[in-house]
Amino acid sequence: MRYFSKDESYCIFNLHYDQNYSFEYFCRKQRELGVRNVELLAGSQNLFIDHLGIGDISSQKKALKDNRLTVRVISAQNCRYRYQFAVSEKELIEQTYEYFANAMRLAAELDCHIMQANTGWGYWNEDLETGRKRCAEMFSRLCELGDQLDVTMACESLRPQESLMGYRAQDIKHIFDMVDHPRFKVMIDLTAMGVAGETIRQWFDIFGAENIIHTHMIDGDPYFHFLWGEGKRNLGEDLKALYECGYKGMLSQELTYGPYYLDPFAADVKNLAVWSEYLRP
Repeated sequence: MRYFSKDESYCIFNLHYDQNYSFEYFCRKQRELGVRNVELLAGSQNLFIDHLGIGDISSQKKALKDNRLTVRVISAQNCRYRYQFAVSEKELIEQTYEYFANAMRLAAELDCHIMQANTGWGYWNEDLETGRKRCAEMFSRLCELGDQLDVTMACESLRPQESLMGYRAQDIKHIFDMVDHPRFKVMIDLTAMGVAGETIRQWFDIFGAENIIHTHMIDGDPYFHFLWGEGKRNLGEDLKALYECGYKGMLSQELTYGPYYLDPFAADVKNLAVWSEYLRP
């Protein structure tokens, strides 16, 4: 059964294009694929932000419009220490807030209403609850800005090699309850979920469909972010689980395995060929 629509649900994250290819090239190739929805990396050369401001995005707006693309999610670069949600140093806390605040402002300027997030990682030699408290405080401040901009955060789990404070659904639930704000929701990353030995249905049991607003829908073994068919997951079963749990968000392709960066369009073509068996127009 084809549970989801390509036009309404299928989404490509430009992460595997960003390092070696221009933003205009990415947009043009998505139009060739017939893709309508994109998730965009911010804080990089193709869509620059930092804690001081937002770069000129006039050419990016034009490329999106010319290729009939809708920005569904902004994912500000958040896997490098300078800007991470559980940062501890006072000066870096303020810089980090301004960086993610600018990501939210960028989202609003692109008529996008979701910013991807994670818990950060703090310091591994400190009490985990101390880092979680800083993380929740950062999210709470950003939620207030989200109210003004109509932008909601979607927080994913990470792998235990990346974060000890946010690698299981229950870790995310703990922070979710600490923040307790309608602008703070969660998302599923199938790789992190698989590494933790969790299932899609478990996440919906914990959070409810109303609080899971995005997915990074990739294959894995369970590690890596593979094209579908290159890992060990079952796409049909995963889509059925999402559908039966009432999921309404994007099915975003976060393809980060090294070879995909060399020819990202070829990777997209191969990936979409698998998906075409499962998607309505």
